[in-house]
Amino acid sequence: MPEYSRAFAEQLAKIATRVAADGLSEPDAQRTVLYLGLLSTEISLKAMLEQAGVPFSKIRRRSHNLGGLMHDLGRCTVAVQVTPGTPKHVPASRLRACTLDHLPAEPTVGELIDAESKGASHYPHQVRYGKLPRHYPPELVAQMATKVAVFAKQHWQSIRAV
Repeated sequence: MPEYSRAFAEQLAKIATRVAADGLSEPDAQRTVLYLGLLSTEISLKAMLEQAGVPFSKIRRRSHNLGGLMHDLGRCTVAVQVTPGTPKHVPASRLRACTLDHLPAEPTVGELIDAESKGASHYPHQVRYGKLPRHYPPELVAQMATKVAVFAKQHWQSIRAV
């Protein structure tokens, strides 16, 4: 039985999106969306790594380090259709380049994952506790969680460690 559930991550992303849609005027709503979105992303990344065959002990050592989990995902491949009927395995790190809708810019999943290294509040502790976290807008983090969950579902059968 797997340790990390892709379906659980999908549900967390849906809840983060619903809370964001209800309104983010209250600081606790913002904190909730940030936390759920980042938690969903963490579980999606861990589920993909586990599905790819990365040992549980290695995944667990990353703890809540989203950048480290994304780095490990870069050592995996997923199948994509380059030409009809001929799937090709490409680095799973292509997830980093998935864009998010936030005009006028289109930040990427990778930019949000790397936010801590650029001064954002550290997940999970600085998001859960203390003053209001500094991060990308909560609705953007919820969108990232959904993109990561969709990527995981789309590539679930083909992801593998190299």
